[in-house]
Amino acid sequence: MTKHTRRVLELGAGLALALTVVLTAYADWHQRTAARVRADTVRLHILANSDTWDDQLLKLQVRDAVLAALPPAVTQAQSPQQAVRALQTALPALQAAADSALHRAHSPQTAALRLESHNFSARDYGSFSLPGGEYTALRIELGTAQGRNWFCVLYPSLCISGSTAAYPGADENALVFGRFEVRLAVADFIGRLASPAGEAVSGLPAD
Repeated sequence: MTKHTRRVLELGAGLALALTVVLTAYADWHQRTAARVRADTVRLHILANSDTWDDQLLKLQVRDAVLAALPPAVTQAQSPQQAVRALQTALPALQAAADSALHRAHSPQTAALRLESHNFSARDYGSFSLPGGEYTALRIELGTAQGRNWFCVLYPSLCISGSTAAYPGADENALVFGRFEVRLAVADFIGRLASPAGEAVSGLPAD
């Protein structure tokens, strides 16, 4: 075996090891961070009566009325626990807002509001994404609740127009709003293998 061949095999083995280590670390990071995100999030979930145009429009009208009726104690909460307590207190007012929206639309449908734990699939909202799992949510069921749903986040107040709310931890914000850079970690490891001095050559500093 030539020196060059041996070096190629060593680099290949090093790459495989690096990828395994980084992906394992990422999986652990993702699992722990996702659990914190779920614990630190209060969601809004509105289920329309059906998928007809009128029912979907009605869903949005109820959404707007409920969001407008949210008290500052919810939108300015400093923790998910505070937000949940404020929502529990505000439920009668939010129910009244939903009922008023239905009345203004001359709809015979009813709105059922509940604050409960619910299992959600992972969802991408465009500007942010949330992992799947159990979340505390304000759920609003309109009529038979058989239509397409509308989801958003009440805490942090990402549903509120112009809000700059964020999660308390940098890792949570990285998971929800950004991307974990596996590529850079692997490139750094490969750079160490390739450099005789054992220094990073990927642009990242050596440890």
